[in-house]
Amino acid sequence: MPLAINPLMSTPKRSTWFTRQQRRRSSPFFLLLDRSFGFRVLIAAGLAFVLLSIVNRFDNCHGAEAPENCLTSNFLDVISIANVESFSIVTAGIVYILEAGRRKERDHHEQLSLLLALREARISVSLGRIRMLEDLVSDGIWQDDFDLQGADLEGIRMPFSRWRGGNFANTVLRNAKLHAADLQRANFTAADLSGADLSGADLTQANFTRASLAYADLSGALLTGACFEDADLTGTGLDPRAGTSSGGA
Repeated sequence: MPLAINPLMSTPKRSTWFTRQQRRRSSPFFLLLDRSFGFRVLIAAGLAFVLLSIVNRFDNCHGAEAPENCLTSNFLDVISIANVESFSIVTAGIVYILEAGRRKERDHHEQLSLLLALREARISVSLGRIRMLEDLVSDGIWQDDFDLQGADLEGIRMPFSRWRGGNFANTVLRNAKLHAADLQRANFTAADLSGADLSGADLTQANFTRASLAYADLSGALLTGACFEDADLTGTGLDPRAGTSSGGA
């Protein structure tokens, strides 16, 4: 499965790393800043010059014996052999800050690659998997049709996330926080969702065949076309004989 980043589309609008990056990419300035290392160095050098000039002015202009024109004279004093090291360090520090977004992107791709590796190795219990999924969700990034079959995700927190068509068959999701998540067409066959928070979630055409939903919170969830055949709905307020529901519990 290709590593593709899906944007926030049908979930409630909220500010995440991904939405902020989308806004940045709509700006020609920030687009050039992200793509050109030389441009980042140029911007960093300019900012370093301004910062060191301010420090230099403060150093020369404080005290009772400061000259009258100290604020406007000798700005080029910053460019000197004595200041080369300071100028280089400050410039490098600003470049590092400007590249934070690119480092974040690399982290996301590494996390997705590790999730795929855990799936291929059929490792069911992994605290690292839970932390990576939570980190990706908090940044507004997830995968449609992602396969998490048989994984132990007890207590995971993924509110407002989107996992359309995700495969959660036989997955442990006890006490999971999935409030307002977009789980359309997700497969929860034989999954353990007991005590899970699915309030306000979009569960349209989701498959809960033989799933345990005992005491799960389904209030306000959209259940149009959802299948609950042989599911344990104890404490959910849903009529197990109805099979599907178009409203909340």
